[in-house]
Amino acid sequence: MKGESTPARSAPTSLEGKKERVNITIVGVGNEFRGDDGAGVLVVRKLREKVPADVRTAELMGDQSDLLELMRSTDALVIIDAVRSSAAAGTIFRVDASEEPMPENFFSFSTHAFDSAQVVELARALKALPRKVIFYGIVGKEFSYTSRLTPDVTESINLIQTNILNEINAALHREAQLQEDA
Repeated sequence: MKGESTPARSAPTSLEGKKERVNITIVGVGNEFRGDDGAGVLVVRKLREKVPADVRTAELMGDQSDLLELMRSTDALVIIDAVRSSAAAGTIFRVDASEEPMPENFFSFSTHAFDSAQVVELARALKALPRKVIFYGIVGKEFSYTSRLTPDVTESINLIQTNILNEINAALHREAQLQEDA
């Protein structure tokens, strides 16, 4: 198996044995049984077999406090989650949360008690953000009890997957260059 995986469980034990420090962690947040809210989880499932073996992947379908735990054990974090916005369904937002605060309108929707944007800002306040945090938000349209995604969100999943793979490869290439130059 390529990337290390955290199962899609909401139990507090979902991160047992996953606390060793890694360079890059990709987290899909959402509920696959709430329509477009499952987009982040589905992106991670598609990426799992395509990322290098030392990239950790995780699915968070419940308690977002697990996201704080993952932040403590990674240098770079990529978060994918559904967001609500006035933009069209399937629109992708990319926020470099290590450089700028999360947009306030990302706090307005979540099927979780504490959403990923709020966790990022809490980690910032606690000075616990990893060195690099990239947030991909996919604008969803349908959040009712269904396992089907809207077509626009499905298309965006493939695009985000490609973008994340490109970013990881570029980051790993830069890191290799720095090590060669040292």
